[in-house]
Amino acid sequence: MANPEHLKQVLNGREVWNKFRRTHPDARPDLRDANLSGYDFTHMDFSRCDLTGADLSDAYLLRANFEEADLTGANLAEADAIEANLLKAVLTRASLVMTDFSGAGLIRATLAGANLTKANLTRASLPWGNLRECTLAHADLTMADLREADLSDADLSNADLRDASLTGAVLRGVNLRDAKHLSLMHLGKTKTLFRAALDPAIREDVTRQHPHLLERPAP
Repeated sequence: MANPEHLKQVLNGREVWNKFRRTHPDARPDLRDANLSGYDFTHMDFSRCDLTGADLSDAYLLRANFEEADLTGANLAEADAIEANLLKAVLTRASLVMTDFSGAGLIRATLAGANLTKANLTRASLPWGNLRECTLAHADLTMADLREADLSDADLSNADLRDASLTGAVLRGVNLRDAKHLSLMHLGKTKTLFRAALDPAIREDVTRQHPHLLERPAP
């Protein structure tokens, strides 16, 4: 459960909370399982916070700072996290359905097993991220940066990958069926497509021009 004093501080609003963070720079606030649904946390500093299991659904998180925060199992469904900073944040098994992460920085973030169905990741930065087994079905990844990201066994069916960067991405076992704006140019820059589920036409192109990507990668 959340620390009652920390919960009281965060619910007092941005000025009170951010002052508390400035005056307690070494503290790691405990907001585990807190009900924060629907609140306006624009520009608030949640860096290094323990938000395990917290409910932030429908919250306003515009440009909020979640650097190195632990959001394992948290619920951010339909939250507005536009241009939020989630550098090295942990969102393992988080519910991120229809969350707006447009322009957000998720560099080296861990989203393994997270549900990002219909999430907006337009212009989001996810390089070197751990997205293993996450669900990105119907997500908007237009101009998203997925360089060197690990998407092993992820579901990107019906996702929009217009102008996304997949350079060096690991797509082992990924589901790319019916993905929109997916081209051979995208896939040719990936690290592996071993066991990937691809539409027949795309698989034929890859087999012809980049057959090594479909082979089992070296250990």
